[in-house]
Amino acid sequence: MQQGEHMKKNQLIIGICVLIMGACVVGWPWMKISAESSTCCPGDGHALGNKANTESDAPKDLMRDHLECNHGHGEDEQFGENDMDHQKAPSEKHVNCGDQHVHSHDACGGGKRSDLDRTIEELWAAKCEHDILQYTCDECRYELGVVKLSDKIFSGQNQKGIVSMAMPMQRPLGKSLSLTGEVVPHDLRSIRISTVVSGTIRKVLADIGAKVSKGDILFELDSLEVAEAKADYLKKAAAYQMAARTADREASLFAKKISAEVEVIEARSRQIEAEIELASSRSRLERMGFSKNEIKALDLQTPASINGHLAVKSDIDGMVLDRFAGFGDQISAGQEVMLVSDISEVWIKADIKESDAWLLSLHNSKISCEVSVPGADGKTIPGILEAVSPKMDETTRTIRARISVINPDGLLRPGMFVHVNVTSPSSNTVLTVPDNAVLSDEGRNFVFVHKENDYWVRRPVETGVSFGGFTEIRQGLAKDQQVIVEGAFLLKSDVLREKMGAGCAD
Repeated sequence: MQQGEHMKKNQLIIGICVLIMGACVVGWPWMKISAESSTCCPGDGHALGNKANTESDAPKDLMRDHLECNHGHGEDEQFGENDMDHQKAPSEKHVNCGDQHVHSHDACGGGKRSDLDRTIEELWAAKCEHDILQYTCDECRYELGVVKLSDKIFSGQNQKGIVSMAMPMQRPLGKSLSLTGEVVPHDLRSIRISTVVSGTIRKVLADIGAKVSKGDILFELDSLEVAEAKADYLKKAAAYQMAARTADREASLFAKKISAEVEVIEARSRQIEAEIELASSRSRLERMGFSKNEIKALDLQTPASINGHLAVKSDIDGMVLDRFAGFGDQISAGQEVMLVSDISEVWIKADIKESDAWLLSLHNSKISCEVSVPGADGKTIPGILEAVSPKMDETTRTIRARISVINPDGLLRPGMFVHVNVTSPSSNTVLTVPDNAVLSDEGRNFVFVHKENDYWVRRPVETGVSFGGFTEIRQGLAKDQQVIVEGAFLLKSDVLREKMGAGCAD
């Protein structure tokens, strides 16, 4: 009897264990699904805490939530024999969870679409947590990429603001070509200083780098030829004065019937000859570099005060770029002593490859280009490609081009090597905006466009090439849409303040 009761007790225990094991087998998938649903991207599609499920429909809701996950788990990952793999390696499935979402400035895992991926209509219809239209909310509009700007901050005809706007413009798009060139003095704004006489440099008054004005003395020369020229001038001046007085005396005697007319004629002839010789001597001094005032000053000198000093002056305003002789050096007539140039405008000599030469056919017109200034933080200066040589260099197989650049600040100095970006002429036009109107966030380009009233919203654009300070807009902008130009970066910083505070940038 006791043995039978013991057997029944064992059978009861075995039955209870079987029931427990069955319950575990049946309940495990639902436990797994619940765990995944609560840890995989708790967004709007997995809001378990927001559902008031009953015990009877909990499995059904959990499976629906798992099926709604859009992170690409696949059907056989949702349940089935791959469940164990999915649970064992969650990092492989969700470590890049943020990559599955559309890029946005919302917190990772929030499940919200970026404002750049939503239409204007969606943005303007969205309501925020304050139960008002979100674009009108001072606290929440930034999540939509919307800013509100007062007319007082815009630059206009009568006011200077921190923000300016512009309309997209159709501009001709040519092929861009990058050239390397050397800055050289402008030939028509440069002068090579030399003298027409030989001599010794006795004083240097302007050295390399000195700025000089027209008429400034560059150096002084001591020359035997100059001394002889001065003495000859004084001699011819004295002879002319004597001839003039003689002619006047003969004319006076003839008027008194004391001398004959032929003597008057001969005296006037000698006066004219002396005047011609004096003019020739004066011209010789002028060719040496003496001014008219300096020549007149010679009339007051005595023969004993004659010297060979010659002050060599600059004929233009400019800068001394080079000096080839110094104090005490003997120079010959025609020898170059200094190079003075006005570098407010310079030339750039660049070489064009044979394969690119066809792009720069001038067609009797000039081509705009940009010159990058070395060491100026990317600053560029506009230039004009104004001449292309008709001859090709047989050694380098290149064609020489000349670019003229206005250089008022003196950033370009002769001898510099610079990069020149040339855009060849084209009849094709593209829609463009100024470069500073285009901004980027997480690899996506956008501009701020006007929506209505004081509201501006950022919109994604597809950009093309940049040329001449403008960027091509291939998609995302209409030609009648106003965009923010100056101050666009400030608006970007304001819009992305939510992102920087949410931790997505980590």
